[in-house]
Amino acid sequence: FITICHSPWLIVAEMFEAKYVATAMSASCQVNWACNFIVGLLFPYLQKSLGAYSFAPFAIVLLMTIIFVIIWLPETKGTTPEELRENIVRSLSTMLQLSDESTNDADTSSSVGNPIDVEWRRAMDSLRRQEEEDMKRGLFNFGFQPIEQDG
Repeated sequence: FITICHSPWLIVAEMFEAKYVATAMSASCQVNWACNFIVGLLFPYLQKSLGAYSFAPFAIVLLMTIIFVIIWLPETKGTTPEELRENIVRSLSTMLQLSDESTNDADTSSSVGNPIDVEWRRAMDSLRRQEEEDMKRGLFNFGFQPIEQDG
């Protein structure tokens, strides 16, 4: 019988880069336990109102999960984590319209195409360029400003 109880461990371990697995597992476990808590709270009410059909909502959720797995989760059999990451990055890059230059740059090799890392790197590069321009103009204060005393 198919169940979704293994999802927080199997899917997360397969879908995330090694450096993110611990964080993703932690978040996944917390969501799993929160959902278990909600089910525990709601089940007596479901049983009272639905009687013999109290498991129907769970069957519907299971069916939706099976459809999700079949349609959207990639097959990982025979692929390395790096290949899987590249496939996911490629699909995310298309979805988020990231340019190939930003994902194939030598500076981004450790987090190829991760949308958050790419956006963060763009922001930091912009800040660095602004600081360099301010240094050339003599306007950069290196974080030190004189303390102005009032009165």
